[in-house]
Amino acid sequence: MDRNDLPSIIVSTFSLSSYFFFLQKKVSIFQNNFPFFFMYGVALRCVVLGVTPHLSDDIYRYLFDAKLLVSGFDPYEFTPSDWIKQNPTLLGRFDFFLSRMNSPDYVSVYPLLLLSFYICGSFINEFISVTFLGNQILFLFIDVLNLLLIRRFYPKEPLTFYWIYFANPLVIIEGISQMHPEILFIPWLLLLIRLKENRMIGMVFLILTQLKLNTILFLFSFFRKSKQILVLTGFVFLSLFLWKFTVFGNWLAQGNRGIGLFLHSFRFAGILEPYFYFTLRAFGVAYLSGIFSLISFLLLALVFSFHSKFQNQTKEIRLFLIYTMFLLFSPVVHPWYWIPFVFLGMICRIPILWQSFVCSLGFFSYAIYVSESYFYLYWMYSFLGLFLYAKKDTYHLRKAT
Repeated sequence: MDRNDLPSIIVSTFSLSSYFFFLQKKVSIFQNNFPFFFMYGVALRCVVLGVTPHLSDDIYRYLFDAKLLVSGFDPYEFTPSDWIKQNPTLLGRFDFFLSRMNSPDYVSVYPLLLLSFYICGSFINEFISVTFLGNQILFLFIDVLNLLLIRRFYPKEPLTFYWIYFANPLVIIEGISQMHPEILFIPWLLLLIRLKENRMIGMVFLILTQLKLNTILFLFSFFRKSKQILVLTGFVFLSLFLWKFTVFGNWLAQGNRGIGLFLHSFRFAGILEPYFYFTLRAFGVAYLSGIFSLISFLLLALVFSFHSKFQNQTKEIRLFLIYTMFLLFSPVVHPWYWIPFVFLGMICRIPILWQSFVCSLGFFSYAIYVSESYFYLYWMYSFLGLFLYAKKDTYHLRKAT
């Protein structure tokens, strides 16, 4: 796939999602031999090892920030452009990443725990004298652990159940070859679902929120019991305290050239956010569309979290519904954002047809890189899929939510 070539994107989107959908019907070839099936999933991931990441530029920023930390510098204080102006003698060591990243004028928004994985990958890169393979190998080991944990916690499922995550091209390409951090969420989401003790859930929640800031939205899934939400809120404040010394070490920089800038200037493949954008554009304040859309999500999630039918759902369904609402309202929905949806949808038994549609939706969003005008084509495609799914399962959704 070439993200700058529309025919390449369309062919890749169709072939990958079709492979994913139709080959699930052929898993009987494994004759319920899970070790053989497991090795097939690992082999699929090994295929993309060594591929130069070209669908996304994020890896260059991750590795730039990681190298800054290893060199003793704070990635949250200055933008890469400003930092290199102050340290011109170090340009040679950082120019490869600086010249390829898409955010040289933004302050880092990535938590320290997340960057530690890319630091470990950087050490492997230097040891074997490569640029990306070390990180891909690290992410491969993490995702193999994900496969083992899924089997450990769901041991009696048919192979068609595991296929949803094990063979999903969105997970394999975005998680391994492009090295996006969403596959790091999976072990902690599994523990979040399986653990019963409030303090242990709180510790897992703390780790999740130190991997990516938006995972705090899962808090809405735990408003079921007053004691539980009290414990989790305490861990949220602890996480905020840790953020104060990392991401939010410089509030002004984050507001002007970090998270604040992303909130009101960056849009990509939103599903419901464009309604806010087109409405607010008529009043000359279209830059507020992301904030309005996310506020709407927060209000709706708050209403859901106190609704009796929502509270009576299992933990995995509550997590799935909250994350799905976030994807619907988020002003930015990159393909790798769907990885937690794939996992949570798998354990909530979302049909393979819907999972295949999500896979195609993720890859088709790359068409927006070719031209912003293709956003409208993507938008229509997303609503067509949502309409067909909702029409089929309206009665089930009404009962469940």
